[in-house]
Parts: sequence; C-alpha cells; structure tokens
Amino acid sequence: MTLSFLGRIADRYGLTVRSLLSSVTEVAGQQGVVRALQGDSEVFLNAAARDRVAALCRVPQVGLRRALPAWTREEPLGPSKERPAARLYNGVETVAAWGPACPGCVAARTGRVAPARVYLAAHQRVCPRHRCWLMNVPGSGGRVVGLAVCPEVVQAQADHRRLLRRSPVAGSAFEVAEAVTAWWWAQEWPEERLWPMRLDAAMPAGEDPQRWRILARDLVTYPETVALATLLASRAWRLRVAADGGGHLPYRLADVPCVPGELGHRLRRSWLTERLAGCTHGALFGWTYQCIRTEGSSGDDEQRLWQVPLALRPRPLADVLAGYQRRQTAGTEGLPAQKRLRGHSVHAEGAFAAGLAHARTYAAQHGHLATQRDTRVGSFALGKWVHNQQAHALVLPEEKAAALKEVDPWWNIPWSVKWQRSYYRARDHVRRHGPLNAADGFPDTHMLTGEWLYLQCTDYSSLHPAQRRLLADIGLTAQAAGSARPRRTSRTAGIDKAVDCARAFAAEHGCLALATKNISYQGFLLGKWLTAQRCLTRRQDEPGAHLQVLDAIDVWWNPPWPLAWQRIWHLIRAHARDRRQGAAEGNWPDGSDGWATWLSVQCTGYKQLHPLQQCLLAEIGITAETAAACPHEIIGQLCGTGPGLTHARTYAAAHGHLATPLKACPEGFPLGRWLSEQRHQSREHHRSTGGTWPVSTLLAALGPFPLSVDTLDTGP
Repeated sequence: MTLSFLGRIADRYGLTVRSLLSSVTEVAGQQGVVRALQGDSEVFLNAAARDRVAALCRVPQVGLRRALPAWTREEPLGPSKERPAARLYNGVETVAAWGPACPGCVAARTGRVAPARVYLAAHQRVCPRHRCWLMNVPGSGGRVVGLAVCPEVVQAQADHRRLLRRSPVAGSAFEVAEAVTAWWWAQEWPEERLWPMRLDAAMPAGEDPQRWRILARDLVTYPETVALATLLASRAWRLRVAADGGGHLPYRLADVPCVPGELGHRLRRSWLTERLAGCTHGALFGWTYQCIRTEGSSGDDEQRLWQVPLALRPRPLADVLAGYQRRQTAGTEGLPAQKRLRGHSVHAEGAFAAGLAHARTYAAQHGHLATQRDTRVGSFALGKWVHNQQAHALVLPEEKAAALKEVDPWWNIPWSVKWQRSYYRARDHVRRHGPLNAADGFPDTHMLTGEWLYLQCTDYSSLHPAQRRLLADIGLTAQAAGSARPRRTSRTAGIDKAVDCARAFAAEHGCLALATKNISYQGFLLGKWLTAQRCLTRRQDEPGAHLQVLDAIDVWWNPPWPLAWQRIWHLIRAHARDRRQGAAEGNWPDGSDGWATWLSVQCTGYKQLHPLQQCLLAEIGITAETAAACPHEIIGQLCGTGPGLTHARTYAAAHGHLATPLKACPEGFPLGRWLSEQRHQSREHHRSTGGTWPVSTLLAALGPFPLSVDTLDTGP
C-alpha cells in the first residue's frame, strides 16, 4: 500500500507518516493533506506529490508505479495543479482488499521487524512459508493469525493458485463460491461441526468470541470456498448441471439433484445435501439457474453465470463489525437507530414494504399470488408489482425473497403463471367436491378444468418435477395420470352420441327443425350441434356419413329455406293431424296465434315459394288453386278455432263488432293487438297487391271489421 510504503520512509527519517505527508505537500507553509489518518487508511497523491516522494526515496516513477497499485489511481485536487496534494481514504474505500504483510517476510526482506500493509488478492492471504493468515481488520493495521493448527487453510491456498493457473474463470468462480459460503456461515446450522472447531483453534488468546466470529469468516470458510470454486469452474461439471436440469429451470435445488448431492460429497458434509435441497434463493441457486438457462455454454451468456448480485454478496466486514460495535456500546439506552445498509435505498425499501402489504391482503383473500398483470388491490397495481418481483427474483435480497415466500411459497415459479392459476382452480375443486376421478374423465369438473387436467396427464412425463409434486397433492399421481380418460369423448364417440340424441328428439317431436340453437336435450346441446352441422354441410362438397344419417332421420333437418318456416309448417301440420285424430283436445301450442298470419302470407305469396315448399303446403291443403281462390277457407279449416279467431268470434258475438281497443285482452289473450296486426297486414297487402287479406275475409264474416279504429275509449 502507498501509505505503508510512506510509513517505512518516514521511519527511516525518524518521522511520523502524518509529518511526512505534511512535508511532501507543504508549499509556502500550507499543507495539502485532506482527511484524517486512521489505522486502515490509504493515500492518493497527485503528480506533484508523487514527484517529491520519488525524489525523496530515490526510486524512479516506473518502479513505484509497478510496486504500488494505488500510485496513479487518483489525482487529488489541490489549490492548483502545480501544488502537491494528498487525500486519505479509509476502510472499504481503498483501492482493493488489503491486509498486513507477513512479519517474517518483512524481516527477511528488510532486515528488521516493522509493520507493513499490502494489497492482497483472494489467493494471497496466506503466507505458506510462515503459515499465517493475513487478516484485514477495519480501523486497524490488520492482524496476523497463525495457522499451525489449520493446515487445511494453507493447502487451500495452494489449490486456489493451481486453479487460477488452469482455469480462465477461476476468479469469477471464487467470487460466486465466496458468496455461497458466506451465506452458509450466516445460517449457523447446528449440524456444522468443522467450522466451529476451526474457529476456536485459530482464535488468539484474549479475543472476544463474537467479534472473532465476525473477523474470521473468510479464514474459516476458505478451504470450502476453494473446493466449491474448483467445482464451479469445471466445464464438465457445468455441462452435467445443465443436463441434470432435465430441460427445466429449477424451482429449488432439489430439482437439480447433482448440485446438493455433489456438494455434500465434495465438502464431506452429508447433511448439507438435505439442507441445500430446499433452497429456492441465494447465490448458489442463482448460479444453478443461470447454468441451466445458458446450458453450460462458454460464450457471451457465460458472463451472466458469474454475476453475483449486490444483495447476495457477503456484507463488507467493516459494516458487520460496525453493527456489532453499536450493539456493544448501546448500554442501557437500547440500540441506536439502524444504519441503512450499503447499497440500499430508503425509497425502494418503503415501496417494497407497501407492495408486500398489498400482496398479503390479496393472498389472504385468494390463497396465492398467481395474479394477472392487470390485477389491482384498490388503487395499487399488484399484478405489475408481483411481475416485477418475479422478473428480478434472482437479485432480490434474502430477506425480501423470504418475505414473499412466506406469503406464497409458489410466488416465483419457473413455469407460466397461467398454469399455476389453472392448478389453483383444480385444487379448489378438490377441496369442495373431493378427490378427482381421472379414470372416468374427471366428471363433475368444469369443462375447461377437466380438459386442463387431462392435458396434464397426457404431458405428465414432460412436466416440471415441482409441477408433478403439486398435481400429486391433489391426487393426480403418475399412476392416476396413466389411467386418465379425456374430459371430452373422442370425435367419433361424440358424433354417435349426437346422432342418437337427434334420433330420439325427432322421434319425440317429429322433426329436427324444432331444436333451436339454445335447445338442450337429454343433457346434450343438440340445437348448437345441429347448427354446426348445417354450417358444415354448406362448406363440404360431399356430406359425411353422420350427415347422411341425419337426412335419414329427418329429410327436412337442413332445408334450403329458413328454419322458422319449417318449424311453423310442422306445427300446423301436426296440429291438424291431431285434430283429425281427436288428440288435440282444443289445446293450441304457443305461438299458434300467429298461424293465421303465416298461412295468409303463404297463400298470397304462393308463386314465390320454393317448389318443395309448395309440395309441403299441399300436405296441409294449400295448393295453387286454393291459395288463389279460397285462402280464407283453408285458414278457417286449419286454425279457425285457434286462439285469435276464437276470441274474435266470442268478442263479435258479445259486442256485434270487432272494433276493439288496442289494449283489449279478454281472458288474457291480447285480442286488441292481434286484430291491430291483422288490420296492418290487410292494409299492407291491399297496398302492394290490391287484393284482400285472407284473414280479413274470415274476420269480416264475424262482424264489422274496420281497417282503422279512430275513437273507442272503453273495452268490451
């Protein structure tokens, strides 16, 4: 370190470091030293100050630049560029990780014992010759810890250096491994035996155990960190992890069995396998996730593999130690206000807390957080907030991920949220109605739910392991999935069922034209199915076999004229037949009050009808001759005792006329409106053809039937 080098120069001249800096930067009695000097400080010099130091120690600038990493790192500003200036930086604000130089090596190099501090990379913290750990202690010059009782730490550095020589990603792999072991260290698992033993063995006499646990984290975990980094840096291992994922991104580490299993074996901790299996967050999970996502590649995607999010990196030693010291000095006044963690935003923390409160409200009501993106809780866009948390799940701090997992363990899934919502609907059905019956095609389920469940059964082997566990929770195991039948029947079976239903309907009602679009017969949507078959007939040149069967059931099931015409014709013919056979018993079907009008339209427009329609009308007595000569007689025969004419006859007998008010409604029949309709039809028919409306002839025979009613204030 630059300041350590200046300290050795000052020692040779019998000065303090502060005095030397003052002398180097002094111009006309003014000193250019900024900030206070502390035990872990580093100094940056501008060009003028560097020239003075080089002249003082008689070492060329090239040699100083090579020996001191911070020599030209920053140019502190003085009153002018020509005046020398020095700026002191403390603790974590230094150039890189540092520690004390090995006293034995310093003595061998300089011939005397003197403290020195040096920049230390991760693979330089152990002096293999003197077997000591060069520990960085914030606020001081560091500490040298003997490793006579921890030979595995010395061996770990040799392995670390060998790894750096052999692998181009060794440095990145070590950073990931360091974040992983730091998280393990914070868990304080009761099964861990080796780390507490190593911690106690390396602790100097008289050291506070709690403070020592903070300072010794890197020392104690170093062998396991190197072993883990060696494993992560292996390309063969990365390919194995990618293959073991089975083509699925992991929900937890147990979905990639080789990761927890191999780590437990490599680190000689069998219990670690079970501990890691349930891990759904953290640096190791993030590395595994990205390894499977990039399929172990070594291209540009590999950079994402080695990125450790800021929230998952080990907390700086200075921050942890400062928190411990605050707790120790709090005394009876209690703990002081918690200092904001480095890299955390007060605004972001408040926004997350607000979103989490809304998430708890939603989960308490619905039982999950599988929201759609436009879901809102009051004025809060919860769906968008949850989506953002899922998109950044790998970089969330541990405490935030744990809070969301507490609200909903399945808040962040590697499959689609739509699948998860469908699963919750199936789960709710099981809770309300009992176990699923896959062998019978999931009866009693909603159509969409049943089809979704059958789809899961057909794709069961390709589902994510966690998806299969969820389905097993509602009774859909691999065995049940193998016996599942579709919610919908096969197309052939469905057509056979529909044809049988159509045959039964035609046998009961006489024709298929009565099956309107919304008709459901024997639990089957017959009307909708027939409509679809009529559309199919118009699109196909050759009718299918089932369409030929429909022709055999009812030759007029798909007539070339409107179905409404066919329905009324069938009803009139059936009623006329029943009257001849004495089966009608005076009952008229609904809508029969419009038959007289319909028959009049057929008679007056007979020549415009389809030839086959004319043939059908002949079956009820309407021919070209009768339609032209005596249509009113035919209408009288077919519906003379129908509701309209019957009530008109009764009214005329009682009042001597048919000039009824519009609202006249004898015995509940709207006679006034019915007669008004006949007057309207009569006027329109006379205006267009000059002829007489057939029903008007029948009504005129009953009594005066004016074509307009000007004044009538009373009813019958």
